[in-house]
Amino acid sequence: MKRCAAILLPALAILSVAISYASLVRAQQDPTLDARRRRFPDVGAGFRAIRRDPDGSYYVLAPSTPSRPSKPSAPAVLIFDSQGRKLRQIPARPGPGEIVFPNSLDLDASGRIYIADLGGNAVNVYTADGALFAHFRVPAPTQIIALPHDQFAVCSSNADHLIAVYDLHGMLLREFGELADLSDDADLNHRLNLGHLASDKAGNLYFAFRYLPEPTVRKYDPSSGHLLDELSLMSLDLQPIAQSARQEIARSASGKAISPHEIISALGVDPETQELWLALGNLFLHFDNADNNTASNRAYTPGGARMVPNFILVEKDDLLLGNDPLGIYEFPRSSGKVRRPE
Repeated sequence: MKRCAAILLPALAILSVAISYASLVRAQQDPTLDARRRRFPDVGAGFRAIRRDPDGSYYVLAPSTPSRPSKPSAPAVLIFDSQGRKLRQIPARPGPGEIVFPNSLDLDASGRIYIADLGGNAVNVYTADGALFAHFRVPAPTQIIALPHDQFAVCSSNADHLIAVYDLHGMLLREFGELADLSDDADLNHRLNLGHLASDKAGNLYFAFRYLPEPTVRKYDPSSGHLLDELSLMSLDLQPIAQSARQEIARSASGKAISPHEIISALGVDPETQELWLALGNLFLHFDNADNNTASNRAYTPGGARMVPNFILVEKDDLLLGNDPLGIYEFPRSSGKVRRPE
């Protein structure tokens, strides 16, 4: 069932070259969502994703700290306890080329760690104690979600469907999700269909388009591939964003290089309630499980910097928003404060 949400936002300003979300509305009138504190202060540049296991440990995909100053940092999964103390990393000593450029990670119920290695055209699966369990080729994986029954879902930057499901032998089981038709150039159209992938406790998959001019999230049944719901934001207030994004895409028809406007920078899902959080730049939108917009805020760090997350981890009482290179910050799930002129 497709839903078109008309959300109430302040008037947006049209920019001729690029969208600057900071100038879309008058900042002094925006309700704000202010970070309580920074978490895991050693995590900054290179951050990609964060997950939490049932025991309360956090798994952060980011460069590891080099053992020697002259040694370059290597990508790894850094594991922290609930207080933010680093416990270990996976892999402890990565072999040459074991992980090239990871972009996403997830955990399954048994504690296995799944890594989508975009640069290595591969998926790596590690056991809970850090041993390499499986390694197989998956073309350009950008997102990964662990599924029940020893399966996982991935998004790839050059696939003909939004989502593909594999088993732990590396066998492709099914593909689903139609690409949006945004360009006659096949390579560019694949690029414009990149997105964020999340799941809930029931196993449903949520795909948020990064570059689709109208902010859109689809919900799929991973077993059948059926589309269960689609949230598309088409209010008048958001039309300038969509118009500017489409104008940039249209430039490609004349052979010009384009810089697509990122519309949705991050997606978060409450696994229990199926509530959604979308980040449009630092504009943070909250939707209940019936696709009703219940809050709109602008996110800031404790120092007042705009927080444009590339990952959202939804917890029971908090939100963890991660940004490369700012790091990971803890936010309340909602806030109604208004930022006044300084």
